Amino acid sequence: MMKFMLHKFLLASALLLSGMSSQADTVKFSAPAQYCFPQTSVRSELGKFDKVILDHNVIINEQDHFKNGDIFVGFRRKSQPDVIWLTDGISWLNAADTANTTPKNYPVILPNGDGTLQPVMPITLSNEPVDVSAYVGDGEVWVGYGLKPAGETWEKSYADMISNNRFNKIWDITGSTPASGLPDNLLTICLAATEMETTVITAGHDLPGEVILGKR
Repeated sequence: MMKFMLHKFLLASALLLSGMSSQADTVKFSAPAQYCFPQTSVRSELGKFDKVILDHNVIINEQDHFKNGDIFVGFRRKSQPDVIWLTDGISWLNAADTANTTPKNYPVILPNGDGTLQPVMPITLSNEPVDVSAYVGDGEVWVGYGLKPAGETWEKSYADMISNNRFNKIWDITGSTPASGLPDNLLTICLAATEMETTVITAGHDLPGEVILGKR
């Protein structure tokens, strides 16, 4: 069973939401600017798999922008290809376990807070380094998304993702270093912006601000 310990940040964020206040400052650019970053990145000590952080940005198809849906982060072992594990942001759950009603979608927290699929959706496998040494040569991380009508549960979006093949392998845990398993056709994402909004969220103390790219 997967034993990744991840995303304590998400749980803490959910508990703080009700007591949060925020203050935003906006800087307008004199001309459109670009903010570029890799679609997937792996950070670790050189050649080591015991302290790994994986970041990924899900690119939502243009026709699905701002629709209701869910992101799914999955793990599969090549030695057990029919068993898919999904994370709810805290623990990993067998996708086929219908007895466990815990939501298996990945809870992405964005400043807009409306739950719709933005054009680029950031996910982090863990905010703390994780040890994946036991899965070298065997483990794979998959990410995808599915659509659902408003008010429906994650089961609808998961079925939609599977039926429409909206998922991809983003990392193969293999090679001499964690970065060896990234796709050969790794994309660089560049977003155009006309303004930058920095938000300081206060919940008894100041937390680091968020940078939000404005619309074209």
